[in-house]
Amino acid sequence: MDTASLKTYLLDHASLALPVLEAEQRLAAVLILLTPGDDGPELIFTKRSQELASHAGQISFPGGTVETTDKNPIHTALRESEEEIGLNPQNVEILGTLDWHTLPTGFVVLPVIGHLDQKQDFVAAPEEVEEIFSIPLTALLDTKLYKSDFISRNGIKRRFYFFEFKEYYIWGATAGMLRSLALKLSG
Repeated sequence: MDTASLKTYLLDHASLALPVLEAEQRLAAVLILLTPGDDGPELIFTKRSQELASHAGQISFPGGTVETTDKNPIHTALRESEEEIGLNPQNVEILGTLDWHTLPTGFVVLPVIGHLDQKQDFVAAPEEVEEIFSIPLTALLDTKLYKSDFISRNGIKRRFYFFEFKEYYIWGATAGMLRSLALKLSG
């Protein structure tokens, strides 16, 4: 699928309307970044540093908490991506967003989809990111790839999605957002 087709499917800024938060919830945004690859678009992922207090070593998208100085959640996703992987935000074309994802950790996250026209060398911020890698978009669009399981926390049983790609185990919010993208693009 080319970038113009993706933009047609994804450009939906209605998702930018901020959701009503419950007590203890915080807004966040992540960047699902498409870059040119040898066989078509690839998505950029990070492996979180083992030194982080939460979600250490997990696979994620660059992103973080919406700050009061951010113009909107898209700005948050770009700002955090610049901090975490050295992305030049001026080179990113925003293609759209997915729906807000409410996580059991108290975050309400907006996945922002962006595109780079040319490859960029990324530099991991070592205090936050252990590794930066990519996966071809076509490998992620097969909805049969996504399996589900359950986890119990604080006496509450929750369903989560996961998949494996090479040596990477991607689960939870990241896999859920990718599954949402695959479902949206498959019609």
